[in-house]
Amino acid sequence: MRDQIAALGTLQQVDLELDVIEEKLENYPKEIYRYQEELENSKKSIAKAKEELEQMKINKNEMEQQLEQNTDTMKNGEKRLFEIKTYREYEALQKEISEAKLANGSFEEEILQAMEVIEDLENHINEKEQELSEKEKESEQLINDYEAKISELKQTQEIKTREKQKVLSLIKPEILPIYEKIKARNGIAIAPARNEICTGCNMNIPPQLFNEVLTLTRVIQCPNCGRILYCEESMSGKLQTA
Repeated sequence: MRDQIAALGTLQQVDLELDVIEEKLENYPKEIYRYQEELENSKKSIAKAKEELEQMKINKNEMEQQLEQNTDTMKNGEKRLFEIKTYREYEALQKEISEAKLANGSFEEEILQAMEVIEDLENHINEKEQELSEKEKESEQLINDYEAKISELKQTQEIKTREKQKVLSLIKPEILPIYEKIKARNGIAIAPARNEICTGCNMNIPPQLFNEVLTLTRVIQCPNCGRILYCEESMSGKLQTA
């Protein structure tokens, strides 16, 4: 039975190492995706700012064109003032000129505001593009590192899986299901017993049961947590566990 317990201890160690590898193989691609998503969001934000900038430039150009048209209207109207013969025509033309001047005042103010917004957007875009460039370089290095780690982990996983298969061949068929069931429930399936205490759950073990653990004549499970128990002194260095 000592050989079986030793094999279970080795199996547990390999399983724990494989669990760590599987966790990393699950998390590393998520990290890569997170960096890629951050870059994509930054690019979308810059693209949106550029769209706003282009629209603001279009609006500014339209206001400038309208300003120019109103200015022409005022100039032509002022020339026509001297050619008008009736008061009603003079009054209508004066109203047209006044409305054009009033509209131009509004356009000039809006154009100045648009120029400020355009300048702010251009500065914002330049700043974000510089940040994106730096982030792309940093992310590229980090992603390459993660991809290298993933490749290395997969190789280690293959080695550990082969190692596990060798250990499994040493364990009796009637014992392995007990180990698998406990591992699925508690994570750790085998634990040392010290001074009549299970180190897996820190609960007392009945003295008679602890004596059986010392002899290792059969598989003994903790009455509280169900873990397979062994005594370190009885194993004489055979067992390697986490």
